[in-house]
Amino acid sequence: MSLGKLKIKHWREKSYLRSKQELMSKPYSSTKASSLIASWAFKIIILVFFALVIIFPFYFMIEMSFVEKQLSTDSRTTILFPRAIVEGGKSFFPENYRDAFESGFLEALVFTAGITTFSVLIRLGFSITLGYALSLRNWRGKNSFFIFFISLMILPEVALLSGQYRLVVALGWTIGWGQFFALVMPFAASIFFGYMYKNAFEAIPNSVKESSMLDGANGIKYFFKIAMPMVSATTWTVCILTAFASWNSYTWPALIFKTLGSPWKPLNLWVFTTGKSQESEIQIVYTSIRMAATVIAILPMFIIYFILKKRIMNAISRQGNATKG
Repeated sequence: MSLGKLKIKHWREKSYLRSKQELMSKPYSSTKASSLIASWAFKIIILVFFALVIIFPFYFMIEMSFVEKQLSTDSRTTILFPRAIVEGGKSFFPENYRDAFESGFLEALVFTAGITTFSVLIRLGFSITLGYALSLRNWRGKNSFFIFFISLMILPEVALLSGQYRLVVALGWTIGWGQFFALVMPFAASIFFGYMYKNAFEAIPNSVKESSMLDGANGIKYFFKIAMPMVSATTWTVCILTAFASWNSYTWPALIFKTLGSPWKPLNLWVFTTGKSQESEIQIVYTSIRMAATVIAILPMFIIYFILKKRIMNAISRQGNATKG
């Protein structure tokens, strides 16, 4: 047998073995029509069920926001079809949005935006400096310092509320603009985000550090002009997660404003105080106006999400580990 025929035979045998290996590595799946139909039906049922669970609160919120405020207190109001109790006449009341908007939405929006912006800036400052310090070469007490801070992550946030509240009162942040700092300062530090920055700074190649030192970029110059741009993915992640957490925060603002009192209220608290009416000695809550306020309150975050959707998804999927933005 010639050498050419032997090579062709060898190539065919290798192709045959490769195809068998690929077939063995694939997960088992039935080719029966009944099995395929059952599999697709099961997937569709699961997807539809969870889609309804997620969508239903939004449907009820929007549907209820268009119910006439007097009818929203009617015991006949149903969960599935809130406007079904209207017997003739008008069943669509966009006036609820006007009443909710005029009850202090702009003030609450500006106040919440200010708190969110300040929270992002101060948390960035703490997390970046902590992460950069921990990423430097070994310095005395570094390991003990790092272990101590990591151990603080075990404590639940609720367990710290009492101590944080006593600290706020002791500092005198109980009136005026002091309440603004009371909402931000107790949560300015984040060990988790500092740890993210530590990993990001350590991921910068040593060749980059050595080259920058040869070019005269030492200390602060290296930090701002080289290191910071290379961990921009982590910066975006911290900004996005901090903004969402600050915007949606409820427990701490509710504790501060309920006990100390203030004319200013974040959006979350504004929603729960909208729609109340004091008639004689009875306090009535108009659910339709409150649902309209809820729709208005979540619109800013929806708009921001759709504008920055690609950036948000990239930041969350990377989890801040990339060194390039």
